[in-house]
Amino acid sequence: MISTFLIFGCNKKSSLAADDSLKTSAAEVTAYSNFLNVGVDSTFPPFAFLTEDKVSGFDVDIAQEIAKRLDKELKISQISWDEIFDKINDPGIDVIISGVPATPEREKLADFSDPYYTLEFMALSLSTSSIKIKEDLANKKVGMLKSETADLDPDFLANYAVNGYDDVVTLINALKSGEVDGILISIPIGVKILNEDPETYKFLQKIESNIQYSIVLKKGSSLKDKINQILKDMRSDGTYSKIYYNWFKI
Repeated sequence: MISTFLIFGCNKKSSLAADDSLKTSAAEVTAYSNFLNVGVDSTFPPFAFLTEDKVSGFDVDIAQEIAKRLDKELKISQISWDEIFDKINDPGIDVIISGVPATPEREKLADFSDPYYTLEFMALSLSTSSIKIKEDLANKKVGMLKSETADLDPDFLANYAVNGYDDVVTLINALKSGEVDGILISIPIGVKILNEDPETYKFLQKIESNIQYSIVLKKGSSLKDKINQILKDMRSDGTYSKIYYNWFKI
């Protein structure tokens, strides 16, 4: 009977320990890992994109710096943007950094870091245009992508007659044909336009949008406060600026 009791007691203790381990949040496991497992959508240049089977970009550099300051090795998992809020619960992913704005609905599904990037826009005109400074564009016809019109303050846009376009090619053609006097375009796209054809276009102005990107974490993740502090430190010591200007230099 004593043996039976001891065996039962040990089994019960083991069972309780197993139950406790099952209750341990998956968000806490990463604290004991040597890796920071980061999910990114690699079809989102210049934030993340493939070059010779390697994922590069602004988001990747931010993730690399965070991993370094956590004393961990960075591991990248390529995911689709549409599956972010399923993949964040994957045990093989600690965080996702892929241009995600926090919203009340999304905050029900995951935790978010402090914003690491505020989406900015630029005003461009043709280099041959009589428009020389940003004030010259006021009250003129301005082209924008329809998908981006909600990202800028309506009061700011009230200064222009805005024409919406479905894609970048149509938008650029409208500028070249004189259908619009200038364009307002998000900086990631605008920088690409300028870099590919610097002789054709003229930079006029940079504008902050209403959109901020945050890092997505598991609910209750112990990494949240650490990452927020790292982001703050990166801005204070100039590391963030170096990474930013490497990808968004105008």
